[in-house]
Amino acid sequence: MLTARKTSKYLFTAEQEAASYMPINLKSVLAKVGVSQDEWARAVTQTGRYAQGKPLSVTAAAQILNWNIWPKCTPKEHIKAQTEATLRGMGVPEEILKTVWQEDIFDENRHAHPVGAHAKKRAPDYSTTEVPHLEVEMLSTAARKHFAIFKDPFVDDVQSPDDVFLSSEQRYIREAMYSTAKHGGILAIVGESGSGKTTLRRDLLDRIARENLPIVPIQPRIIDKSRLTAGAICEAIIRDLSQEQPRQSLESKARQVEKILRGSSRAGNSHVLLIEEAHDLTVATLKYLKRFWELEDGFKKLLAIVIVGQPELKGMLDERMNYEAREFIRRCEIAELMPLNGNLEEYLALKLKRIGKKPTEVFAKDAYDAMRAKLTMKRRGSDGVISMLYPLVVNNLITKAMNLCADMGVDKIDADVIKGV
Repeated sequence: MLTARKTSKYLFTAEQEAASYMPINLKSVLAKVGVSQDEWARAVTQTGRYAQGKPLSVTAAAQILNWNIWPKCTPKEHIKAQTEATLRGMGVPEEILKTVWQEDIFDENRHAHPVGAHAKKRAPDYSTTEVPHLEVEMLSTAARKHFAIFKDPFVDDVQSPDDVFLSSEQRYIREAMYSTAKHGGILAIVGESGSGKTTLRRDLLDRIARENLPIVPIQPRIIDKSRLTAGAICEAIIRDLSQEQPRQSLESKARQVEKILRGSSRAGNSHVLLIEEAHDLTVATLKYLKRFWELEDGFKKLLAIVIVGQPELKGMLDERMNYEAREFIRRCEIAELMPLNGNLEEYLALKLKRIGKKPTEVFAKDAYDAMRAKLTMKRRGSDGVISMLYPLVVNNLITKAMNLCADMGVDKIDADVIKGV
C-alpha cells in the first residue's frame, strides 16, 4: 500500500497561504502589446518531470495572471525570466518590465482584465495550500503497460457525439445552445477552464452538420477577442455568408451585413454568431452585439448570438459592473457549467469504456471519494466550499495517479495514491 505523502510536486507553493490573490500587472501589459493569454502561455516552457519542455497550460497561465497563484513544478523565476525575455524582445521598456509582477489593485485596465477580478475584488481564499495543479501531464509508457491500455483515455477523447459526457445540467445547456441557434436569442455559456465549453460548441457544430440543419454558424477568426470589433464581426458575417468583399466604412459594412443576412434568411437559413473566449470582449463590443441581435426581417430575427467564456464573463454580464452594456445584458440568458461532483463515476466510466476498460480495473472503491476531497477546497473563514471537479482537472489528476501507480507498482488507483499525487 502506498503511503500518503504530506507534500507533492503537483501542489502549488506554500507561499500562496499568505498570497493576496489579486490580478497582476502582466495581464494589462500583455493586452497593451497585443499578446493574448494563449500566446504568452505558449512562450513559457515547463520544467516538471512529465511536462519538461512543454508550454505552460492555459489554465495555469490564467491562475498566474488572474490570482497570482504559481505552479510548484515549474519555478516562478523560470516563468518570470522567460516572460521578461519575450516582452523585452517586443520592445517593452525596462521601467514597465519592473512593474509586471506587481498586483493590479485598482483594475484600471478593465478590458485587459478578462478574469472576474474587477476593482477590489479578490479571489477565493482557500483554507489549504493544496490547490490542484492544472498543468497537463501525458500518460507515461510505463503507465500504459501497467494498466494494459494502448490509448490515453484523455487525449483526443471526443471523436463523436457518443463520446460527449452529458450530465442533466450539461444536457440542458446543450439544448439551450441548439434552441438559440435555431430560434434566435442571446445565450452566454460560462464555465471554468476545462469545464467542457469548447466540447459543447463542437457538439453544436457537429449536430448542425450531421442533421443537415439550415443553420449557418458564424465564428470570428480573431484569436485575441479583446481586439474583436463591430467591424471585424461584420467582416466575419460577410465572408461566411457570401462571396462579397467587405466594404470600407463601418456604416457600409453594416448595410452590407443586413442585406446579406436578409437574403440568406429568405432562402430558409437561420444564423448564429459563436464567440469563444468572450471574457476578453470589450464593453464596447458587448454593446454592439445588441445591435447585431436587433437585425430583423419582419418578425424574424436575423442573427442569434452565443458567447462562451470563463467565469469572469459572468461578472462582465452584471449590469452593476457594466451599466453601459445593460441593454445587451438584460437580453442575455446565462447558463453555467458546474463541476462533475455527483457525476464523477459516470464520467470516468465513459472515458474508460472508450478504451475497453472497466472502472473496477483501474480504481479501488475509495478512490472516488478521495478525488472529491482532493479537488474540493474550503473557503477560509466561511462554511462555503469550492469544487474543481471539472473534466480537464479530473483528467489531469487521473493521469498523474496512473503514472504514480506505475512508478510505485500499485495495482489500482486508491485513496492513498490520490493523496500522494
